[in-house]
Formats: sequence, C-alpha cells, structure tokens
Amino acid sequence: MKAYDVCVIGGGINGVAIAERCGAVGLRTVIFEKSILGAGASTKTSKLAHGGLRYLEQFQFGLVKEALQEREVLLQMYPDVTQALPFVFPVYKGMFEPKVWLGLKLYDFLAGSKSVLPKSKRISTELVSDKLSWLDMTNVKSGYMYWDAVMNDYEILQRAANSAQRCMVDIFEHEPVEHYDKRGAHYEVTTSKRVISARLIVNVTGAWANAFHEKQIVRPSKGVHIVTDSVYTSHASILRAPQDNRVFFTIPQHGSTIIGTTDTYYDGDLDDVKATSDDIKYLLLAFNSFSNIKLGLNDILYTYAGLRPLACKSNSMFASSMSRDVRLIEDDNVLTLVGGKYTTHRSVARKTLKLILKRLRKDYLI
Repeated sequence: MKAYDVCVIGGGINGVAIAERCGAVGLRTVIFEKSILGAGASTKTSKLAHGGLRYLEQFQFGLVKEALQEREVLLQMYPDVTQALPFVFPVYKGMFEPKVWLGLKLYDFLAGSKSVLPKSKRISTELVSDKLSWLDMTNVKSGYMYWDAVMNDYEILQRAANSAQRCMVDIFEHEPVEHYDKRGAHYEVTTSKRVISARLIVNVTGAWANAFHEKQIVRPSKGVHIVTDSVYTSHASILRAPQDNRVFFTIPQHGSTIIGTTDTYYDGDLDDVKATSDDIKYLLLAFNSFSNIKLGLNDILYTYAGLRPLACKSNSMFASSMSRDVRLIEDDNVLTLVGGKYTTHRSVARKTLKLILKRLRKDYLI
C-alpha cells in the first residue's frame, strides 16, 4: 500500500491546483479523478477570467477584488491562452446610469492601479452600435466599455496538471474513489483500482461532494451556454435577461459567439448534465430581446452545460443569488472544498495549502 501525505479527490481546476501546491512544498500527493481531468465544471465555463462584476450587487467586494487580482496573474502567466477582452455595457432608457458608472469605477478600483487592462469609460450610442453590430439600439441611450479577460480553461488546467506532475504528484484518471476509512493516524482510501493510505484527504469533487457526506453540503446549479456563428463581434457584451433580470454575456470565441449562462438548481443525474429545451429557449429569448438578428434553433452550433457547487448556506430561492465564495468544511483531517470560481483557483490552492500544513503540522515558506 503506497503512502501519501495528501489525497486529493477530484481532478477539476481547484483539485489540480491544490495538488500542485502540495507537491511544490514536498508533500507526497495523489489525485484521483473518476473521469478525465476537467470533465466537470472546470471546462464548462464561460471562458472568462474575471472579477465577477455582478457580485458587486451582492456586496461581495472581497471576492471580486481577489478574483481581479488573480485575473492579472493569469494574464501574465498564460499570455498565449489568456487575453484581454473588451465588454460593452449598453445603458437603456429607464436605467439609473450613475449606478452603472459607480459599479464600473468600483470594479476599476478593486482591480488596482497596476492592472494591465484599461479603465472603463463611457461611450456614445454610435460606438455601442459599432462594437455590437447585432444590437437593437432602440431605447439605448449610452454605453460603457470595460475590460476583463477570456481564457482557454482546458489548456490552463492541463498546464497546472503538468506542473503538478513535475512536482511528483501522482495523477490517476478514470479511477473513482469508492470510500475512505480512518485507520489510526491515517486514512485508507479505496478506489476502483487500488488502496492507498493518506494522512489527509481533500475532497474537491464539486457538485459530487454530497456523496462523501451524510448531510447535503452542496446544492448543484446548472449553467448552460449556447454557441452560434450567426452573430459575431470582437467585443463581448453584458446584458440582463428580461425573464428574470439575470446577467448574461455574449463572448466572442474563434469566430463564433458564446451566449450564457443560465443558473438553475439541478437535481438530476450529475453524470448526465445537458442543455434542455427550456434552457435553450431561455437563452434564445434573452438574446433575441436585445438583438436585431433573431436566432433560432438552427443557428446553434452546439451547447454545453456544467454544474456549479453552491454551498448550502442560504435560504434563497434563486441559485444565482447564492454566494460563489469558497467554504472549507473540516472533519478531522478530511477537508471538503465547496464553491469557488475558476479565476481564483490559485488563491484557493494557497489558502488550502496553509490549512493542510497546519493540519499536518509542517512549516514551509509559502
């Protein structure tokens, strides 16, 4: 039986990043992934490295600031697969424009004076129309431009995994963990192919985390995107769906446009998550409400769907209003990570490593 210091369950971006940090400080570390790395939510994202502008409305300033700082790091670390992306924010008649201005200026402020991205600015209706040629300009009175970044989520995850392997982390795909049991000072972890021992376990299985807990700690929320090449601009947009006032984006990618996302509680098969006809209708209606080019089912190239692991700590009716911040649930030397954003995976890994080292009573400079 091979012995490890840390066993990470789940090969998404957070699990891989945590394992890489553990390996970098010399901890014997292993990752078990039931499918392939990134098969879950980590490659079903909006492809944005961003602070999360909409979280300012929820007063989650700390989360936004942290994400904006990590956005800068991703731009510097992976310049070939993470690029600046301009967004157009149309302002419609009836909207309180000072709120938009204040929100964007706060976003700039939280990004810091050393941000490599330009500051937000007010633009004319003519420029709004020029940058978003598909946009129906009826009732648009002005607009703003701000910057975030677009990324290749799969490539960043693979590079993190390669770094982990260089740090001597063992990565096993297609190997689900069946159970783990406490054996003295260690845990005996049984997978479909082997049994190992570990001093500490980190459960980073996202929406699947409930399988290892008696109580429900995660409430999955489904996020769906549709992709079309019937409309395309080099600028992204941020809009609000008329059905429920929820924020959605249009994001350029390789000559096509990603439209999304939805955010609805999900209680179906976690291993068979798909865009339903209702999901697609929601996004088409949301987009067509603003577009002078009306999209139909035949305009969709493909769809994709993933599950966000939202922490069960709110009585809110709507998943989109729940916190996306991270919770670490501690049960002896089993740590379960809940929540999180792709953009903040590096800072999440650093924080988790500090707790791991405290648990294992090891002192490293990190």
